[in-house]
Amino acid sequence: MQTRNLPYTLGLDIGMASVGAALLLPDEQRILALHVRTFDKAETAKEGEALNKIRRDSRLTRRRVRRRAHRMLRLARLMKRVGLIANATPEAFAVPGSSPWVMRAEGLDRLLEPNEWASALYHLVKHRGFQSNRKSASKTDEKVGQMLSGVARNQALMAEAEYRTVGELAARHADFAGAKRNKAGSYRHTFARSDLGRELNLLFERQRALGSALADTAFQAQVHCLLIAQRPALSGADLLKMIGKCTFEKGEFRAPRAGYRAERFVWLSKLNNLKIVGAGDPRPLNDSERRAIINLPFLQARVTFRQVRAVLDLNASERFNLLSYRADTTGEEKNPEASLFFEAKSFHRLRKAYETAGLTRC
Repeated sequence: MQTRNLPYTLGLDIGMASVGAALLLPDEQRILALHVRTFDKAETAKEGEALNKIRRDSRLTRRRVRRRAHRMLRLARLMKRVGLIANATPEAFAVPGSSPWVMRAEGLDRLLEPNEWASALYHLVKHRGFQSNRKSASKTDEKVGQMLSGVARNQALMAEAEYRTVGELAARHADFAGAKRNKAGSYRHTFARSDLGRELNLLFERQRALGSALADTAFQAQVHCLLIAQRPALSGADLLKMIGKCTFEKGEFRAPRAGYRAERFVWLSKLNNLKIVGAGDPRPLNDSERRAIINLPFLQARVTFRQVRAVLDLNASERFNLLSYRADTTGEEKNPEASLFFEAKSFHRLRKAYETAGLTRC
C-alpha cells in the first residue's frame, strides 16, 4: 500500500482502564482510524486497592525492622561505653525469673542492679510506643484511630489508678495481667511515645536519687534521644526533590493535586468536553454559558448536571453528552442529571480551614 504524506491529527483519550485513539485527516474531513483499547485497572476488584500494596507494605515492614535493629545496636554500644554491660549479648539484657515490665515498675522505688537497669532501658527503647506525624490521621486511617483510642484509654487508666508510669501500669494493673501487648487486631494496649519518654526521664531521676552511678544526665540524654528519634516529615528542599517538573513548562514544578490551579484545570477540561445534545449535532458551550457556570464549583460544595441545566436554562429536549439517559434496569426511576458533575474537594477543605483559623479570603 502506498502512503501519502498528508497532515493528520491524532486524538488520544487516556483513562485508568482504557485508551481511545482517533486519527483524523482534517483536509479531507474524514476519520482515518478509530479504536479503543481496554484493560484491567491496576487495583484489586473487591477493595479497590493498588496491586502493589502487598509489596509496598512488605517494604515498609523491612524498613521498620532494619531501623529498629540499628537503634538497638546503637543503644547496646552506648551501654557498653558507659560500663553498664560488658558485651552486647542477649544475656546482658535478661533478668532470670523476672521481666522488663517488673524492672520498669520496681525501678521507681529501689536501686536496680546493672543487668536489671540494662533490661529496663533496652525494653523501653525497643518498644517505644506510638507516635503519628499526620494531622487528623484518625479521620482517614481506621487503624490509627484505634491506636489513638487505645492511647487515650491507657492514659485515663494511669490517671484513675494513680500509676506514675506506663511500665508501672502494665506491670500492676489487672487489665494487663493476661497480655501486655496488642493481640488479635486489638489496639487497647497501645502507649504513646511521649508517655514512655516521661517514664524514661522519671526512671533516671529515681535511680540517681537512689544512688546509681549509671544514671547520669549525659547518659539519660543519649538514651532519650534514641527513644524519641524519628525521621522528620519531608519539607523544604527535601520535599521539592520528590516533585517532578511540568511536561510543558520545564522550569516549573508540577502543580499539587490538592491545589486550586490543578482542580481548576480539571474543571476547565470538563467544561471543554461538555456538549449540549439537541436536535442537530452536539454543540459546545458558548461564551455566555461558560461564563455563567465557570466559577460554580468554587461557590458551592458540589455541582450536579441538574444544577448546570438550571443555570444554563436549557430546554427539556436538550441533554448532556457526558450522561447516559438509558432506562434503569432495576425499574427504579432515577434522574441521571442528579449525578455529580464536579466537586472541588480540596478547595473547599482549604476554605473551611482558613475560615476556622479566622483568615479572610481574597
